[in-house]
Amino acid sequence: MKGQTCGLCGKADGEVRQEYRTPNGRVTKSAVSYAHSWVLPAESCRDTTECRMKLESVQLEKQVNIHGQESKCYSVEPVLRCLPGCFPVKTTFVTVGFHCVPADTTLNRSEAHVACRCTAQCA
Repeated sequence: MKGQTCGLCGKADGEVRQEYRTPNGRVTKSAVSYAHSWVLPAESCRDTTECRMKLESVQLEKQVNIHGQESKCYSVEPVLRCLPGCFPVKTTFVTVGFHCVPADTTLNRSEAHVACRCTAQCA
């Protein structure tokens, strides 16, 4: 099965530079970002499992000025976030790339949530 596997355990082909390949085929730079990419998110905050999270693109919180133009930046890889009705109880920093566009561009919406607690009406 050498080189015929994929997933959290890699390809098992002896090559180590691309071991952190995400489900969508991209290679991450950190083990944390890699592991987060393989988490299966919950469908709703009423999910009976402990994983009350989803993967979503996030906006960079700091102001960015590119070529003299105010810009907003969004992660090119999704990060773990708590589902609506839940809030983070533990977080960690992950390394992700960002794509920036002029601030007046209309787009849908960097910190990843590692564990969540939900409100009484949701849990």
